[in-house]
Amino acid sequence: MEKRILKGFLILGLFLIPFTIRGKHKKDWIIIFLLKGFFSSIMDTLLIKHNKVSYPKRFLPEYFQINVLFDYLLFPISCVFFNQWTYNSKLSGIMIKAFLFSIPMTIFEVIFEKNTKLIEFKKQWTWIHTLLSEMITFIGTRLFIGLVRKFSK
Repeated sequence: MEKRILKGFLILGLFLIPFTIRGKHKKDWIIIFLLKGFFSSIMDTLLIKHNKVSYPKRFLPEYFQINVLFDYLLFPISCVFFNQWTYNSKLSGIMIKAFLFSIPMTIFEVIFEKNTKLIEFKKQWTWIHTLLSEMITFIGTRLFIGLVRKFSK
């Protein structure tokens, strides 16, 4: 079952990439995509090293201990979509939308943690930590690209 889910996520991610990097702000979306992949992999590596989470079944397990599909493909894609959705939003709108984006991702992660071997929460890691860390990274990338836009004018 886990292999099918991983293959499905790979296909979904590859399908979504052309819809992600589009429009007149392609440079912004590429920056967000790459930045999010970079930060996600660092955060995941630290969480694994500190025994907070593990990924018993994962894509390319012989090369990575992190969740490669999520860190380098799915989360960056969702982060780009989030930034596209919040392009003209005020801070309050960004905060609400970060919460709204993080809820389904957290629900899926909890379902996978309880029903598969794709993720395992360890040592005081809960769905609340997942929700908050996702929200923080959405808001962080949005603030970062906002600063890039401000200083590149």
